[in-house]
Amino acid sequence: MKKANFGKNLLTPLLLGVSLAAAWLMTAPAFANSDGFVKIESQHDFDATVSALKEAVSSNKMMVMGDINQARVLSMTGLRLAGAESFLVGNPQMGKQAFDMDPAAGAVLPARIYVWSDHGKTYVGYFKPSDQLDQVSPGFSKMGHMLDMKLDMIAKTATR
Repeated sequence: MKKANFGKNLLTPLLLGVSLAAAWLMTAPAFANSDGFVKIESQHDFDATVSALKEAVSSNKMMVMGDINQARVLSMTGLRLAGAESFLVGNPQMGKQAFDMDPAAGAVLPARIYVWSDHGKTYVGYFKPSDQLDQVSPGFSKMGHMLDMKLDMIAKTATR
């Protein structure tokens, strides 16, 4: 007579389910970024990351057209941040092409790159311009993807 072995028969699917859930949880940050937000941890402190970002922008034939020191502004409320600064980054020639196509591009361009510190780590983040430009007009698809590549290169260079 064969002995019923319900424990083993249930254990295998249970372990498989737990393994799949763990794998899904480990990839959750990648899914979180699939909404168009890119976040890269820097190997440098805040000031060095900001400096490297400015240099990377320039070396990629772009320019910082403006910046907002959010840490300074928010300090007026009593909030103390280790670092929080946004940079408006663009290329006037590319901007001219975009604005000629549709002046509504100004809602997206110049692109915004954010550098911040949190719990002793510094990050660079931005929303993919292609996602935002596509919402303005499908005609911006090629330009948006080119800008995605530029910002990716800039952010990776600044954080290495």
